[in-house]
Amino acid sequence: MKTKIIIIAAAFISSAWTTPSTESLRLPDNTTENVKAKQNQSFGFFRTHRQGRGITATWGMISTSGITDFIVQRTYSLDPYSAEEFEWEDACLPISCNSSRSFKFFDGNFQRSAFISYRVLAMNGQTLVEISDISTEQIIHH
Repeated sequence: MKTKIIIIAAAFISSAWTTPSTESLRLPDNTTENVKAKQNQSFGFFRTHRQGRGITATWGMISTSGITDFIVQRTYSLDPYSAEEFEWEDACLPISCNSSRSFKFFDGNFQRSAFISYRVLAMNGQTLVEISDISTEQIIHH
């Protein structure tokens, strides 16, 4: 528990001085575009938690205007805020945006690594609209 608190505090402190790179994001068709995305304007919240043998990502939207799909991405980088784009991988196929304000994704197909960080890309077709905050989970081996 203390380790998780320390990791969260370190991520929070590093995010105060470092902002995630949104210069070159991998889009669903595996092409790379230079984009500037608004950081967390429409996301009300984004969190992850362990659930059984997987991790559940849950996010809520203040507004879904202009959003057609969501893509959940994960990285095993120790510092997700400085992770290069190739270190992020799609954890799922695009999830359709509907009239709901909250969305959920269960990831049971990940490497058994010490830490896994997640983020959500809000898309309008092939265009990136926005990126959620990053949430990190610690995987403990028994």
